[in-house]
Amino acid sequence: MSDEKDTLLDFAAIEKNLDSVVRVSRGVRPIPIDRIVGSLGRYQEFTENFLPQAGGVREKFESVKAAMLSGKNLPPIKVYGLLDHYFVVDGHNRVTVAKTELGAVDIDAEIMEVEFGLHLSPDKKYACDTGAARRFLIRLEERVFERETHLGNGILSLPLKVTELTSYGKLFEEISHFRRGYGNGELAKKNMVFASLLWYESRFLPAARIILDQAVLDGFPDRTYTDLYIWIQQHKYYLSQKAGFDVGFDFTKEDFVRKFRKAKFFDLLPNLVQGIVGSIKAQRSSA
Repeated sequence: MSDEKDTLLDFAAIEKNLDSVVRVSRGVRPIPIDRIVGSLGRYQEFTENFLPQAGGVREKFESVKAAMLSGKNLPPIKVYGLLDHYFVVDGHNRVTVAKTELGAVDIDAEIMEVEFGLHLSPDKKYACDTGAARRFLIRLEERVFERETHLGNGILSLPLKVTELTSYGKLFEEISHFRRGYGNGELAKKNMVFASLLWYESRFLPAARIILDQAVLDGFPDRTYTDLYIWIQQHKYYLSQKAGFDVGFDFTKEDFVRKFRKAKFFDLLPNLVQGIVGSIKAQRSSA
């Protein structure tokens, strides 16, 4: 069953996962309506496309609609700005009318920008009940990761994109360990930005290219090469601890794929049947 809900993002559900929040007034200016993704307090009353939910109270909507269609000037809506998206504090019906009845692209808004703190950690506990909320929190983690490492996805040859919360925390922790252990501690004398770039070029890029060149992702639908890199590195730590020595990335990759890839139908066949099918394929290919 999908965890998606046809409602707006709930700002309170995002805010409770942040370590600190400061609101800064940015005045009034037009904002793109398609950047409005959520609400403070009324997220269940509207769909994710900002249409009133079926069965909701429509009297206010109809009165706002009549006023706006008649050309009456209404005050700017009020929003919280977080990253490059917005959450409506006041003016939900004005947004709906502007979008659905007037076909507007922008709407005037009084903006309170949200500056946030978020500690990157592989052990951080999140509370979120929709896929949309989870994806938005991942974007917040990405922003903090970029702020700390300067590994901006807009400039990387292979961007660091993930599908799970705390993944950026895992990457940040690995870079921190890499910085302390590389070159007999010499790298620890350099700043985090330098260490992050060296980690990306010497450790992440070679591994990611192996994952892509060998089509490892084929066995893990809807995941990214960064997801696979993180999981393989965790598996490598487990295998190395068990073996008492570093087992290496290539061995770990093969072991991980064999154990955890999505099972394919041919893999589920009994060995005898596999042999028969394999023989038939061989005969056809040589014919």
